[in-house]
Amino acid sequence: MASGCLPRSPGCGRDSVSPLLFDLHSTGPSVPMRRERFGMPRGGTMKRHTAASNLLLSLLVLELVPLGQGNRLPYFINYFFDTYLLINEDTPVGSSVTQLLARDLDNDPLVFGVVGEEASRFFAVESVTGVVWLRQPLDRETKSEFTVEFSVSDSQGVIKGTVNIQVGDVNDNAPRFHNQPYSVRIPENTPVGTPIFIVNATDPDQGAGGSVLYSFQPPSSFFAIDSGRGIVTVIRELDYEVTQAYQLQVNATDQDKNKPLSTLANLAITITDVQDMDPIFINLPYSTNIYENSPPGTTVRMITAIDQDKGRPRGIGYTIVSGNTNSIFALDYISGALTLNGPLDRENPFYSSGFILTVKGTELNDDRTPSNATVTTTFNILVIDVNDNAPEFNSSEYSVAIPELAQVGFALPLFIQVQDKDEGPNSVFEVYLVGNNSNHFIISPTSIQGKADIRVRVAVPLDFETIPRYEFSLFANESIPEHVGFARVKISLINENDNRPVFSKALYNVSLPENATVGTTVLQVHATDNDVGSYGKVSYFFSDDPDRFSLDKDTGVILLMARLDFETMQRYTLTVIARDGGGEETAGRIRINVLDVNDNVPTFQKEAYLGALRENEPSVTQVVRLRASDEDSPPNNQITYSIVHASAFREYFDITVSEGYGVISVNHPLDYEQVVNGVIYLTVMAKDAGNPPLNSTVPVTIEVFDENDNPPTFSKPSYVIAVMEDIMAGATVLFLNATDLDRSREYGQESIIYSLEGSSHFRINARSGEITTTSLLDREAKSEYILIVRAVDGGVGHHQKTGIAMVNITLLDINDNYPTWKDAPYFINLVEMTPPNSDVTTVVAVDPDLGENGTVVYSIRPPNKFYSLNSTSGKIRTSGVQLDRENPNPQEAELMRRIVVSVTDCGRPPLRATSSATVFVNLLDLNDNDPTFQNLPFIAEISEGLPAGTSVFQVLAIDLDEGPNGWVTYRMQVGMPRMDFLINSTSGLIISTTVLDRERITEYYLRVVASDAGTPSKSSTSTLTVKVLDVNDESPTFFPAIYNVSLPENVARDFKVVRLNCTDADVGLNAELSYFITGGNQDGKFSVGFRDGVVRTVVSLDRETVASYALILEAIDNGPTGNRRTGTATVYVTVLDVNDNRPIFLQSSYEASVPEDIPAASSIVQVKATDADEGVNGRVWYRIVKGNEHNNFRINPSSGLLMRGVRPLDREQNSSHVLEVEAYNTEHGPMRSSVRVIVYVEDVNDEVPVFTQRQYNRLGLRETAGIGTSVAVVRATDRDTGNGGLVSYQILSGAEGKFEIDESTGLITTIDYLDYETKTSYLMNVSATDQAPPNNQGFCSVYVSLLNELDEAVQFSNSSYEAVIMENIPLGSEVLRVQARSIDNLNQITYKFDPNTNAQALSLFKINGITGVITVKGQVDREKGDFYTLTVVADDGGPKVDSTVKVTITVLDENDNSPQFDITSDSAVSVPEDSVVGRRVAVVLARDPDAGSNGQVTFSLTAGNVGQAFEIRTTNDTYGEVLVARPLDRELLDHYTLRIQASDGGVPPRRKEHTLRVTVLDVNDNPPIIDSPLGYNVSVSENVGGGTAVVQVRATDRDAGLNSVLSYYITHGNEDLTFRMDRVTGEIATRPSPPDRERQSSYCLLVTVEDEGTPSLSATTKVFVTILDENDNAPVFQQQLYEVTLDEGPATLNATLVTVQALDRDEGPNSTVTYAITEGNILGTFYINSTTGQIRTLKELDYEISHGRYTLVVTATDQCPIASRRLTSTTTVLVNLNDINDNCPTFPRPYEGPFDVTEGQPGPRIWTFLAHDGDSGPGGQVEYSIIAGDPLGEFVISPVEGELRVRKDAELDRENIPFYNLTISARDRGVPPLSSTMLVGVRVLDINDNDPVLLNLPMNITLSEHAPVSSFVTRILAQDADQGPNALLTFDITAGNKESAFYINSTTGIIYVNRPLDREQVAEYRLTITVKDNPENIRNARILTCWSFP
Repeated sequence: MASGCLPRSPGCGRDSVSPLLFDLHSTGPSVPMRRERFGMPRGGTMKRHTAASNLLLSLLVLELVPLGQGNRLPYFINYFFDTYLLINEDTPVGSSVTQLLARDLDNDPLVFGVVGEEASRFFAVESVTGVVWLRQPLDRETKSEFTVEFSVSDSQGVIKGTVNIQVGDVNDNAPRFHNQPYSVRIPENTPVGTPIFIVNATDPDQGAGGSVLYSFQPPSSFFAIDSGRGIVTVIRELDYEVTQAYQLQVNATDQDKNKPLSTLANLAITITDVQDMDPIFINLPYSTNIYENSPPGTTVRMITAIDQDKGRPRGIGYTIVSGNTNSIFALDYISGALTLNGPLDRENPFYSSGFILTVKGTELNDDRTPSNATVTTTFNILVIDVNDNAPEFNSSEYSVAIPELAQVGFALPLFIQVQDKDEGPNSVFEVYLVGNNSNHFIISPTSIQGKADIRVRVAVPLDFETIPRYEFSLFANESIPEHVGFARVKISLINENDNRPVFSKALYNVSLPENATVGTTVLQVHATDNDVGSYGKVSYFFSDDPDRFSLDKDTGVILLMARLDFETMQRYTLTVIARDGGGEETAGRIRINVLDVNDNVPTFQKEAYLGALRENEPSVTQVVRLRASDEDSPPNNQITYSIVHASAFREYFDITVSEGYGVISVNHPLDYEQVVNGVIYLTVMAKDAGNPPLNSTVPVTIEVFDENDNPPTFSKPSYVIAVMEDIMAGATVLFLNATDLDRSREYGQESIIYSLEGSSHFRINARSGEITTTSLLDREAKSEYILIVRAVDGGVGHHQKTGIAMVNITLLDINDNYPTWKDAPYFINLVEMTPPNSDVTTVVAVDPDLGENGTVVYSIRPPNKFYSLNSTSGKIRTSGVQLDRENPNPQEAELMRRIVVSVTDCGRPPLRATSSATVFVNLLDLNDNDPTFQNLPFIAEISEGLPAGTSVFQVLAIDLDEGPNGWVTYRMQVGMPRMDFLINSTSGLIISTTVLDRERITEYYLRVVASDAGTPSKSSTSTLTVKVLDVNDESPTFFPAIYNVSLPENVARDFKVVRLNCTDADVGLNAELSYFITGGNQDGKFSVGFRDGVVRTVVSLDRETVASYALILEAIDNGPTGNRRTGTATVYVTVLDVNDNRPIFLQSSYEASVPEDIPAASSIVQVKATDADEGVNGRVWYRIVKGNEHNNFRINPSSGLLMRGVRPLDREQNSSHVLEVEAYNTEHGPMRSSVRVIVYVEDVNDEVPVFTQRQYNRLGLRETAGIGTSVAVVRATDRDTGNGGLVSYQILSGAEGKFEIDESTGLITTIDYLDYETKTSYLMNVSATDQAPPNNQGFCSVYVSLLNELDEAVQFSNSSYEAVIMENIPLGSEVLRVQARSIDNLNQITYKFDPNTNAQALSLFKINGITGVITVKGQVDREKGDFYTLTVVADDGGPKVDSTVKVTITVLDENDNSPQFDITSDSAVSVPEDSVVGRRVAVVLARDPDAGSNGQVTFSLTAGNVGQAFEIRTTNDTYGEVLVARPLDRELLDHYTLRIQASDGGVPPRRKEHTLRVTVLDVNDNPPIIDSPLGYNVSVSENVGGGTAVVQVRATDRDAGLNSVLSYYITHGNEDLTFRMDRVTGEIATRPSPPDRERQSSYCLLVTVEDEGTPSLSATTKVFVTILDENDNAPVFQQQLYEVTLDEGPATLNATLVTVQALDRDEGPNSTVTYAITEGNILGTFYINSTTGQIRTLKELDYEISHGRYTLVVTATDQCPIASRRLTSTTTVLVNLNDINDNCPTFPRPYEGPFDVTEGQPGPRIWTFLAHDGDSGPGGQVEYSIIAGDPLGEFVISPVEGELRVRKDAELDRENIPFYNLTISARDRGVPPLSSTMLVGVRVLDINDNDPVLLNLPMNITLSEHAPVSSFVTRILAQDADQGPNALLTFDITAGNKESAFYINSTTGIIYVNRPLDREQVAEYRLTITVKDNPENIRNARILTCWSFP
């Protein structure tokens, strides 16, 4: 402020004011203020003003004369009225800024003031002292200059003075950044020194406070900023791979030296990647293995390289640099997939050692061309052998010739070599010979790995005559079937004479029929000698000369020389000698059997056989017994039976012989359903034992009867179906079908009958399974039906089968129920003025439908602005429109008291309740004239820390009442928590009583009560919210101050690390915190949210690089610059290890060799892998994952030491092991790697030679065998290799000098002669020893037994034996004794029956093997056999033929058998009832096995022959034929049970009974009989559901079976298919298409009943059906839309509008129609005659209420007696109204204004006025015009928009007309037009457009030079036509006032003497007086005044 003071004028007199005026600041340092006298200072720097216009007046010379002593006005004496007043912008509100000083020459009391609205807002003047106070804060940047008008007044007048107040700048604005946020993207290769960004901050302060410097806070080591220009440059090389982004804080600081201010801004620098890094390979190493059989295209390894440039990494191209022999591998250039390019063969020398590949990865440019960034890696690929090579011999064929007497063990001179090119176990194979007699030679070795030489040795003695040459296949076989090596070995033998003749048979057995002719060739014997030449020629001789046979010595042909007689001799035994050319002989035996001749054919007892059985009968059930006889003698008469043909199921039938019968039985139960027509046809053959055998056949018919063994089965156990609830009665719901696998009509599909349980609303067709409805359904009554459907077949009683299915029928809802009201109407009480949204009541309507159909929606109709309705809940609330019980508007009063609510459901279409609900509201009165607060809302703001007594707020309340009731007093409610404020009870001014602290209390809620003085007193209460404004006096505080965070290193980018909890007790900007990381973030891995305080990761972390961080976080509040507060916190971040590094093996593979006997747990090899992770993640575990299936190895899981496992190694099983060892650190997961470990097993002699047998046996070695005879070959193998696998044989004991063994081949031969009588057997112990230490041995034993030889035959004492016995002879009885002897007598003679003896005889008799006594061992039954022939054999064990003898036994008969009915006898037969008399019904067969008369059978009927209907006849003493004796009638008796007796002819006779069941079959001989043959009369309602039963026609038929099965048909009268008839039950029901009475009212149906007989019989009847009417036709309007148009107005009252008409096709009440209006009848305006349909009006129609149209929904409802079934139709009636101009335009208010318009402006807009017209069309279109108050036509109003403005060509002149009262007219365009007016006040505001006018100048004045200082000289009079500030004049002497001799009062224009005058120095003054008006727009007037001194 001091800068605005001027130096004191040197001419100051005694009246000057002291230089030290007052202290401007109450608390700051004192600043002296000087005040000048009234003259203009010389040499000053006062601001000058240029006059807008000057008025120069003539000079007048006046005489100085003394003035009168009238009231003199005061004047200001402050200097700043002439200059300016400087006030700094940081001057506190409430501070005194200056003191107004004024002088009144009359010493009247002065009153100071300030003039003007703006000045009053900023400044206040103490009226007495003139102290000027600052009321509002100043801001130079907002307003830098004020022109303030102060006033001073005495008791007579007011003087005003204008002061120019300059606002002094203070550095109170911090720099402000523009265009935030700041971010920039730069490449990482941006050169150092490159400018990358410019920040821009400005400071509106002046001088140094407005000059901005930039810096980084904290400084950046990579970027610098130009402090003056804000240019950011790079100062250090960047690396995207190290840091991808920088968060810099730019500090902009102004240059104020005392209190610099700064602002921070974030600059985000994103580094973009530049391709400056070479690629690297990942997942190294790539060494791997590949199997040689991998097909081309196999992926060997994925080679993966990545671009280390992480921002925009480039793709990689892959190529093979070296090592790709023969281009065997292909490397995909893009994907890096290394694949096999061709066939791989490990045996190829180029590939056997593997591959060393060098691969290069090249980064690719965007166009896929290679760049210069490359990386290479080298790795091994080992080719693993696959067993893909078969062993190969060195030759494909080997040939050699050796003598046939070559010794066993002789090595053949052959060079055989075999090799498998595979390695290890893949080269192991076995070699063996294959071919006939390959066991004659042995080969060694047989087990080979790799390569070996094969030796072939003789294994058994050779014989040229047996095999002159050998040809073998030599195979070398691996385990893989197709890997076989092959070679041919051909061995030829050299012949020697060493063989005897050998007969082709040891015994020739031949049979001749007894009728063979003489000369017949019996047989040809043949002996062969394997020798060649003369040694091989053989001659034949009989040892004895038989008389009936001859022998040719050369050919060996034996001829019959005499006739044979079977009865004389049944067998001949001959001995034949064969002699070769060398004299060697051999004897042969010939047995010639004489055979009986077969000349009789077997004959069956019946021409055909019939059998029957039921299905599923158990197996081995006899079906048929049959018998055939043969007259030949045994064995020609022995008959066998067989089934030679079966029409089906041949394998199910067996035929056996039992007691001479062929019994047919079933071995499996039969299934009737699989038998065609239930019958199987068999053909049985009876064949005798003759040669050639004779046979005959007989047909057998097997009838299979059905069993009910299959129940009906539904396709599903349950059915779920949904149907609409409006489904018609009789409509089909579902078709069920059950199947029955039985095929007969009795039990099968045709027998199924359906039944239904669970609901009478449904029925099921018993035959078809169709479920239909029986009546209409209603979901609201029942929504779900569970039906049980049963299907039963035709079984009877417990044999009946049933199938059950559940049917679940769910009814789907339809919208068939109207909403209905509950508790309507509603009566409620409601207090007027009830607040908005207050509950009034809740209306409730219910709809029993479901879902949307049952969801109701409420609405208020007609609309009611006073209430709102929740459309869902029905809750009514008050709306925002005030409820006033005294409201004079009758329509609104009606709406307040009556609410009409309608309801509809949400169905489609929706149904509306038949009536609306009315809510009657009773409004309760309330006293509503309380005091009302005016200046709401009451919110006051006051800064904390202000002194007590500070004014806070002034409340104002008014009461519309008058007198005491309108006097308002104020108080604050008692009980406030703090009395920090007081209120003036009269003025309402609230002041503080204490210093406020916002941090203690932020807001005060003061309850202010305004009470009137009425009785009783009424009051209003309001809350004054006093907000205490914050001052930045609190620092940010972190809680906690230290954070400890652990993060896994694999957290994602932008991961939320921690949210800082920092608070600042301040609010607003003072509490707005900004967060910065000030330390510990060297690598830029973290960032903090500038506002949210969330610390996040910028990029991913790597524990292996940095394991922990200590971040220093700082929070800065946003308080005023220079007063910002900070707080700090520390975040310790520990980076936790994540298992992100896989273990890496130190080698690509490991190999080791160990002996196979290595001890358990012995170390083999150590594998080692490392993991870069730490702790558990870095710990490496090892395990074997492949190749250790037999647990031969184990590995230390922690050290990786591979050791031998639990099971020992065995080279013989596996010579090498390929293990895959895995290194891992978690059981599951990808962090693992594997390596191949190959363990080679070296052989140890640990295998013992093993013989192929534990004991070798040579039994029956002839005692005559010569020396050198081969006895046996033993063989042992040793699985070891080398000498450990070579075996040497030795006899350890038991040879006794008779035998020796070849040590190499194991062949045992004789070395001495053998003697059976000396020693019969030998047991030798043999060892096999391998040839390497410790020389393991294996042992076996060889047992050799000798054979004694005999040469004499045994002879019986008799040539034959005979015996006769009685049947039933006791067991053990002796029959006879045979006896034989032997000449050799070496052995005991034993007896036995020849095995070819008849089996039945063998079962009855036995022979003592020592004594030859034959005894009975079984029950002898003559009926089973009466003659037996036994052949007894005697044997002494010699080589000669056995001796035999015939024994014949005859059995005599006894009478011991009753007749037995044969199984083939009929037991149940059927006969048609129309069979003729004499027809054979059945045949029974009975036999008696006794002989003679005891076996003759006769038949008779003993019981059951009712009415002697049948008779029986005996045939051939065996058969009984049952015949019809009288006519049959099934209807009288349908079955007979006959008892048949069979008697034999014995004495006494024996009897047996048999039951025969005869069923009389029905014949269709009875027609159906209808219960009501005259007809049926029934009625049925129309529209009944499909399936509704109408009537059941019943009929009966006396027949049975199909003949009684009746079918019902409608044969006439049902042409429209309205009805259907159940074919089985005879029920007539409606079809799904119901009967329609309107279409046909009656039916006459002709019903025919027909049975199923052949031919069928029938009967007919008539059914008369009458159709009853139902209400099924809704009324139909003749028009769907009625429309009428008329004019609104009184003429519409009681007017008839239209008559609607609807017709109903039903009859009776169902066709009677009533009408109603259901929708659109607003305010009950219309009425409809319910009978005629005539519509008329009850009220006058109003276009404005209906908006031009009433839409009426009219319903027509029939009068069905059942109200719920009434049908309704709707139509729409449109009543269109023509609008009549019956509404005047209406302005909201009659007067508007006044509106202020500044003069002199062309065309300013004043306001827009709108009038509302309720009409429509032209009648509602309003036009505006000015009809009065504008005499000069200076205003214009838009006729359409109503916008009032000054004409553009006119300017208002306040000096001419200061105020206008304009009359605005609004007129509509109706006919006739209607109009209204309003008055608009326009006040013309003054502008400074008139210059001041001097009234008394120019003038000449004469003044004495002795005039005292301050003496009155003259007064300048002037006036200004303007007003207000523009008319306030300021006077000034602007020229001619030399040495400031005069001064002029600027307000009054009075000129005073300012200093002593001296005429001698200045005789005349020519003063120029300037008069100024409004200082903001100054206009001047100037005059020249001349003063002279006399």
